[in-house]
Amino acid sequence: MQKYDDRRRRAISVVESLRSGIPSRASTKELADLRPSLTEPIKQDLAKLAQDNIPKGRLIWGAYGQGKTHALTTIEHLALDAGFAVSRVSLSREVSCYHLFNFYGRVASTIRTPNSQILGIGRLLNKKASGDLPSSKIQDRNRYIHPLPAIILEDYFYTTGEEQDLLYGDLMGTRLATPELKRIHRACREETLPKFELTFGVKKHGSAYFGVMADVFQWCGYKGWVILIDEVELIGRLGKVGRLDAYQNLNWLLNWSNKMSYPIYTVGVVASSLRNDVWFSSDRVQSAKSDRTQIPELAGQKFGQQEEAEMNNFFDLAISKQCLTTEPLSQDELSKLLESLVKLHQVAYDWDAQLDVVNLIEHIGNQPVRTHIRAALEVLDINYTDKEIIIPKATNLIEGSIEEEDGFFAEDNPQT
Repeated sequence: MQKYDDRRRRAISVVESLRSGIPSRASTKELADLRPSLTEPIKQDLAKLAQDNIPKGRLIWGAYGQGKTHALTTIEHLALDAGFAVSRVSLSREVSCYHLFNFYGRVASTIRTPNSQILGIGRLLNKKASGDLPSSKIQDRNRYIHPLPAIILEDYFYTTGEEQDLLYGDLMGTRLATPELKRIHRACREETLPKFELTFGVKKHGSAYFGVMADVFQWCGYKGWVILIDEVELIGRLGKVGRLDAYQNLNWLLNWSNKMSYPIYTVGVVASSLRNDVWFSSDRVQSAKSDRTQIPELAGQKFGQQEEAEMNNFFDLAISKQCLTTEPLSQDELSKLLESLVKLHQVAYDWDAQLDVVNLIEHIGNQPVRTHIRAALEVLDINYTDKEIIIPKATNLIEGSIEEEDGFFAEDNPQT
């Protein structure tokens, strides 16, 4: 009885997550992998990262409702099961990618590790001591663009109580003021904070925090850090300068210029509208250029020819075989998915669930996978409660445009 109850609870969890449109880790386990063309390349990349061979990251393109978010959940599941730490974020008005350190704070706050439901690295650090640091890469001062985050990590092990909590907050992206860092360092190490050749700037040196965090994971026994980014298309709503900053940061995180020296692997999922409306749009006003043209030009004007070449390479790779696409499922694949859903609904609600999935697919027609899932659940729910089979009418789901919107993100408060 206990085994059945556990199975039923799992089935209810999966059905409810699909009903809400937010796929869970459990749903990726219960439903068959219908897109090995997506998951197999990711598995190969993770195997490389596990051997300290840092692969290029990937973007996954797809239309609305074609399973991009579900694909990201599947990748999260694969990475955790393979022994990686994983962070997953969705871009929004509050979470952008144009300011690397601010983005780091959002990414760090979602860190998950295998076999733990606790976010962050507090429990990992509590198992370590300052004497363990020489066995890591963290004390190599030349490894990071700036040594400050590594020193803050070291100071963490020499503090307790509120001061340790403050340093932990800094490591997770909540910056402490320099005078406070100096005070804590002097109190716990009985020496002044070293003078640096360059003053630490969160926008210029944010990558150092990514590097220290990735090295912490390897130091604690994990194979690396996987960063998953949903709704990358919202970069297209930044102003032109903000988009350049975001593309540069994404280029680094994806290791598309082979400059990533830390065990980090990034995958982003992107609505096709970014490519169609912003990158290569023929519908933009005649005086405006697509990002494929104007962003490299802007990079060249601001940073020189090398950065212009890197931005050209970024756009080339984004539409190359390096990136993947969520293609519509075939009728057979969609039938298998919906049949699995019928079985889960039957277990979840302990009834004899019946659904002619072929008829449903034909009735719904050429709609996104999400629409077929919603329709199937609605038919099953009505049949379960009212003993009737009523197939709903599909509603077209149209992706919104992502034309440039200068005020979409708060870009007018830059930090140094």
